[in-house]
Amino acid sequence: MITFVGTANPGFSPYAMEELRRRIKGTKVSGLAPGETFSFTSGEHDTTQLLTDLRRKEPIFLRHMFPIEVEQDVSESSDDTALKLKAYAATLGERVLGKKVAIQVRKEQDSPFPYTSAEGRDIIASVVRELGGEAVARESDWIVSVYATKKKLYMGCSLPKDNLSDWPGGAVRFRKDEGLISRAAFKLLEAERAFDLPLNRFSNALDLGAAPGGWTSVLLDRGLKVTAVDPAEMDPSLELHPNLRHMRRNAADVSFAPGSFDLLVCDMSWDPYHTCRIVSELAHVLSAGASGIITLKLMYRKPFQSIQDLMEDYSHEFDIRKVKQLFHNREEVTMWVKRK
Repeated sequence: MITFVGTANPGFSPYAMEELRRRIKGTKVSGLAPGETFSFTSGEHDTTQLLTDLRRKEPIFLRHMFPIEVEQDVSESSDDTALKLKAYAATLGERVLGKKVAIQVRKEQDSPFPYTSAEGRDIIASVVRELGGEAVARESDWIVSVYATKKKLYMGCSLPKDNLSDWPGGAVRFRKDEGLISRAAFKLLEAERAFDLPLNRFSNALDLGAAPGGWTSVLLDRGLKVTAVDPAEMDPSLELHPNLRHMRRNAADVSFAPGSFDLLVCDMSWDPYHTCRIVSELAHVLSAGASGIITLKLMYRKPFQSIQDLMEDYSHEFDIRKVKQLFHNREEVTMWVKRK
């Protein structure tokens, strides 16, 4: 049995833990940092098969994970902590020889761990280089993970694919472009990665609830023609874009010819069941096999039940491909669907 550190969005670790209880027979879960980080075991499952299953069908609320290979008491002493980090790194041996290794060091707020993330990385990186490995930031062969709580220091080494995300703690970071219209754009950029769905594959997009244009701007940057539906104004920087048509109407009041679009995106802050009705009624304007990226707002007390009900409702018109709470989601999840 192997124990993992798991991470969810703030406030959502109880849902991530419950999801794992349902998925992994015999697992044991325990909170580490309140609301966000926790541990869970492989239970009665073969670890290799479990990792394959979790990759094939990712849990909705589990953002990131790594296996615990070494557990130590956390220390305020810089010297003592450096020795522990180096001692663990020295055990990596043949795994890192000739390989690219990303080193990710995180700590819980108020942990006495004495180093910054960068300082911790540097200590481990020096040993990795001595072992014949190359310390890199991205596109690695292995990821060495370190997580410090108020009491414990957890360390492990794993393949990037087995972490569900190759970002530290699954915290996907994008460059903060000064010209970015809204932070909502990060959600679409992250969805593009999480769903392995390059947006430049599409040509004609329908953006429901588009204003002020965060998602629209991403689609235009990818070269798509965009029909943006929203009674509110779009950002002035988009008004004269040759590939943009802005319809100043409510999403429930528009109509288009069948098969007009090969992509639908929707990030409306409405009741998710109302949004589902609108999107489903517009399903015929999408070509067969067209994709949809839709935000599901978690407005009700039972998120699992809401998601299950919404997936059932959407499934009348769409194949549900993936539902995930992205790092840039808040009280919501993001769903990728394909038109039947």
